[in-house]
Amino acid sequence: MSSDLHDINTATEFYDNRYEDGYMEEWDELKKEKVRETLRSLHLPESGSALDFGCGNGVFTKIIKEVLPQWEVYGVEISRVAVQNAKRRNPDCIFFEAKESSRYFNKFDFLFSHHVIEHVQNLEETFTTINNYLKPVSFQLHILPCGNAGSYEYEICKLKTRGIDPNSENRFFFEEPGHLRRLSTEDFKIQESKIDFKLSAAWYSNQKYGAINWITKSSPRFVKRLTNTADAIDKNATLLLKSMRRKLLPLTYLQFPYSKYWLIKNQWRKIFLDYIKLTILFIPAMIAKPFYFYLQNKAKEEWSTRKTEMNGSEMYLFFKR
Repeated sequence: MSSDLHDINTATEFYDNRYEDGYMEEWDELKKEKVRETLRSLHLPESGSALDFGCGNGVFTKIIKEVLPQWEVYGVEISRVAVQNAKRRNPDCIFFEAKESSRYFNKFDFLFSHHVIEHVQNLEETFTTINNYLKPVSFQLHILPCGNAGSYEYEICKLKTRGIDPNSENRFFFEEPGHLRRLSTEDFKIQESKIDFKLSAAWYSNQKYGAINWITKSSPRFVKRLTNTADAIDKNATLLLKSMRRKLLPLTYLQFPYSKYWLIKNQWRKIFLDYIKLTILFIPAMIAKPFYFYLQNKAKEEWSTRKTEMNGSEMYLFFKR
């Protein structure tokens, strides 16, 4: 993985720039409902102090406060820009930059992270910091990409010569630049055991339809990259990748107008160019909308019926101490 992110100052600048460009500004309602449902299922105490670790723009900090209204809810982030965004979004929560961490050691009963651990530069240091934040009796919920075998994305990666990179902690070839690894459940348990936490519950999403849902809501260019046969391991893999492309590309094109429309609406800047884009996209988006929600509903059904199956590409891991 790029060495650019292995210096803390460079990493801070990297994420400041991304958040200024609207990085992780919003998540779809299906993802937010999964997080609400999971938080409610934990049966945490009625009150306490919670930390959204790597809170980004505060999208999930808001959900934590919604589900745990009697709790003091904090958020911490390496990026100054993200902290400022989160403060504007959540005036009833407290946010601070990671450089202020020592002020908040031994304060929290519950720590939450959403797609953070795959970004951190040093796992050992990160889990030491997590431990410092938490009280002796405490809880953690981490949501992150899953490296367990058998997911739809895992099976695609197995078809490519460099699909899973053991030199980058089993990172999948299509990961975005900020992703430094892809851990399995067992990998994560090992890290938690070092700070005396034990896995209490685990849930998984994106075994198949959840994966197809997010892949086809990305872009045609991404689907073409994902199913590129240039680095297929053999002729059979080439055939399988071509077959996947024939299924995924039409679904992507069918949804693309609504995906684009939704993105503009949820990153609304109220500038003239956005008005023009929404006007142009409106009719194609309304035509595409049923296909968009059909796959989203299939993903939702999969989450309801298969969330305990470990072959998902995203995991929700709950630890206690």
